[in-house]
Amino acid sequence: MGNGYDTAKNNPTFKKIEVSSLMFSEYRCMEEKSIFTAWSHLNYFIYILEGKKKWLTLEHSYMAHANEVLFVKKGANIIHKYFDAAFCAMVIFIPDSYIKDFVSNKPGIGSNLKSNITSDSVIPLNLDRTLNTYFTSMLEYFFNEEKPSEYLMEIKFQELLVNILSRSTNPKIGSYFKEISQHVKPSIESIMEANFIYNLSLEEFARLTHRSLSSFNRDFYSVYQTSPGKWLTKKRVLHAKKILENTNQKIYEVAFDCGFESPAHFARVFKSENGLTPLKYQKAQQSV
Repeated sequence: MGNGYDTAKNNPTFKKIEVSSLMFSEYRCMEEKSIFTAWSHLNYFIYILEGKKKWLTLEHSYMAHANEVLFVKKGANIIHKYFDAAFCAMVIFIPDSYIKDFVSNKPGIGSNLKSNITSDSVIPLNLDRTLNTYFTSMLEYFFNEEKPSEYLMEIKFQELLVNILSRSTNPKIGSYFKEISQHVKPSIESIMEANFIYNLSLEEFARLTHRSLSSFNRDFYSVYQTSPGKWLTKKRVLHAKKILENTNQKIYEVAFDCGFESPAHFARVFKSENGLTPLKYQKAQQSV
């Protein structure tokens, strides 16, 4: 499973500008599969320049076309790629620490942010005239042959944050930013609940929560009173049971959708937990 930030940073053919802890990067999809999983330990805005893609979360799907923008929280997503046109985008990666510092140092903006507005791991931006003009203007800086100053790019990014946080058109992002500003580290519970269906390693989960592996294991146990491996197995099996009870999905699809390494691994773990193979369990549910 590829890390989007690492891919963009390490690909020498992508245009990129790094300033402070931000990274502005061109992204062209090289993935040959039509459905794949990708993750990032940083939040990002993605402005589609050409083509289209669909992001799938636990509950919803989000199609994005040219001239549309998504905000994607740190974590993983299943992505559908379409081959009728090349896919190209401008991505702005932003760490929690930058959001926290920005909100904390702009009390006039932060005081207007509402708390506890439920949002998915993907948030489509409502592009009013101001935001549409902003992203159009960014392209001039980003793709110009003369590289813009880092100082200018940081000011431009802060302009984006001010536009989003001082207006009422994108309240879900504002609420998420406020949540980030109020915590020293990301919530292990929120990260795990949003990402358990993805086949991330424990090291990758630790990176998502901005912890070392040892700190992640220790903090995880304090929340769940069990190990990450045991929790993930039980959580994924329970999710698989719901899918098998309510759909006719093929077993290999269920294995992929629940984060198991392979259909064989899924079948072995599922039988150990439930006494039946996934296929027999599905057939038994359908006959009820």
